[in-house]
Amino acid sequence: MTLEADVIIAGGGSAGLAAALASARGGARTLLLERQTKLGGMGTNALVHTFCGLFHPDVSLPWAWLNAGIPVEIGQAMMERTGQSAPDLMGKVYVLRQHPSLYAQIADELCAAESNLTILTGSEWTDLHRDGNRWQLDIMTRGAKRQLKGKALVDTTGDATGARLLNPEWCQQTESARLYRPAYICAFHGMTGTHDDGWRLQIGAMIVRAIRDGKLPPEAMGAGFRDSPFAGETFLTVDLEAGQGEWDPFDPVKRARVEREGREVALALWSFLRAEHADFKNCPPPMLPTKAGIRETARYIGDYVITGDDLGLSRRFEDEVALAGWPMEKRENARGPKFRFFDEPKPGGIPARCLFRQDVPGLYFAGRCLSADHEALASLRVMGTCMATGEAAGKLAVDFASRC
Repeated sequence: MTLEADVIIAGGGSAGLAAALASARGGARTLLLERQTKLGGMGTNALVHTFCGLFHPDVSLPWAWLNAGIPVEIGQAMMERTGQSAPDLMGKVYVLRQHPSLYAQIADELCAAESNLTILTGSEWTDLHRDGNRWQLDIMTRGAKRQLKGKALVDTTGDATGARLLNPEWCQQTESARLYRPAYICAFHGMTGTHDDGWRLQIGAMIVRAIRDGKLPPEAMGAGFRDSPFAGETFLTVDLEAGQGEWDPFDPVKRARVEREGREVALALWSFLRAEHADFKNCPPPMLPTKAGIRETARYIGDYVITGDDLGLSRRFEDEVALAGWPMEKRENARGPKFRFFDEPKPGGIPARCLFRQDVPGLYFAGRCLSADHEALASLRVMGTCMATGEAAGKLAVDFASRC
């Protein structure tokens, strides 16, 4: 069975969702391919519960949206449904608390409103080649093979899947020891009490003592808590070393080990805190994610590779299609982030050249697999920025398809 479209979007995370909406609204017949059963990527399947990168980086001023268009549309919808009138100021950054279930609902509603958009979930991308003036993707859906054909293709898989299938020389990977560590996130319900910074420090000290006394595994050291927008719900995030220098996010055995480790740590923390802290006394077992949160795998090498120094200097470009405002949040181990803030509280530009290669017409890439170095990725990988680059890539794809 073959399905044809003007634009194919591979990957239904924040970047893919925005790319698909931009493409369909631009009048292109659009197919959106997603391996999971719901859209939203890390924001729904991994339970990442904050939208970062939506706001201007100057926190000395009242908060302001950074990128117009779909990032604002989704951000405003989330604020309305969670009852928030403003983002939270966390140190030197603004963040918007989001709820994974509501994000999935918003994504469903936005996509359902677009008659030009068809969504294929539970589908894996298995091959890619050029068939005349069309891209052909081979996919597998529950054992059934299908082909997709389109004039333009946008890769938002986060893994640079298109480059790895077509020509591995078009993509780059950071060495294992420096890859940003994965996160395991789960939701605790039935919480009581007030959970301010003092509370988080108290919980952190309890966890450190419990690890020292052998009551918790050492992996629990990377645990942190942050409240949901809704009372009684708190999210636990645990950064995992994942074997450090042996970590390979493309190795299914190592991915399975990370998932198992995350579950073990989360449930050990639940059991310990439920017994030792009154705020957790009535918590049932936590809600576990569909998958761990992977922060880095592989990226394209586009016509321009944006660097950490570009962002640190808030460099602007004539062909910029989006702005970056989130600091470089480097998580090369499980002991917490190391931030590199921009030299001045001004956004940096993201040039269109980071979203394509001129020698591969009709192929675009956005989100976590856009063309950036390891340091710049620490800023550009967050959901708000992924929405902005995804929207830009979708518009570029529509323009290309209209000329074919």
